[in-house]
Amino acid sequence: MPPRDWIALSAAVLAPFAVALALVPFRPHMTSANLVLILVVVVVAVAALGSRAAGVVAALSSAAWFDFFLTRPYQGFTIADGDDITTTFLLLAVGVAVSHLAAHARTLKLVTVTDAAHLARIHETASLVQSGARRMPWWTR
Repeated sequence: MPPRDWIALSAAVLAPFAVALALVPFRPHMTSANLVLILVVVVVAVAALGSRAAGVVAALSSAAWFDFFLTRPYQGFTIADGDDITTTFLLLAVGVAVSHLAAHARTLKLVTVTDAAHLARIHETASLVQSGARRMPWWTR
């Protein structure tokens, strides 16, 4: 696995933890939806910079740390409020969807770059053929 993927996987585990922990002082003043949106930004960043696996791990990590730090009862992996359960599952679903979309975008970028290179070679070949045809005597054309 390339070093970039290891870094992305590490960020997928650590970044949601750090952000959720940093949000603890704000949880009495913010709704859970707002807290989750901040975690979604983390998931999107990891998915955009890393692999599909890193994005999915970031979604799982964000959902777990949202549950642990930002839902009642705090500092436990249980959720008392039904809305927070729904919010946690939506965080997970959005994170997985964004990871797949980011992976698809990277694939399309690779295809575009490869196709552009092929097209450039075709143009170069056509130019060579055209210039060779001009040099041929008129009776061989």
